[in-house]
Amino acid sequence: MKYPTIILFALAAFVLPTFAANDYLWGEVGENDYKLAKDTVSKAFFVGLVQTKKYVFKQSDNLNALTITAIKVTDKKKSHGATAVLVSGGPGSKGATIKFTSERGYGIKDTVEIWGR
Repeated sequence: MKYPTIILFALAAFVLPTFAANDYLWGEVGENDYKLAKDTVSKAFFVGLVQTKKYVFKQSDNLNALTITAIKVTDKKKSHGATAVLVSGGPGSKGATIKFTSERGYGIKDTVEIWGR
């Protein structure tokens, strides 16, 4: 009776990470924060290759630019989603650069929301 339970947990340990989305949150969204941007980052798959894409958020008016308080990245793929790395900027600064990297043979489809005040 105990072996089926162990097999079930072992199987879940291998299967569940495949279906996990790669969602990220840098910083914290406060009550008085404004949504500065909401963009979709996507790049089609290519068989056998790892896809990368760089997302750059830059405010047009540096004198009146708001400070970023949070960046939320939501993976729109159910499985084999891309990873995101905050390369520069982010919470506490005026801009941000995020690098997305897909799994080999898969594409990128994420939503980026940037909050600030």
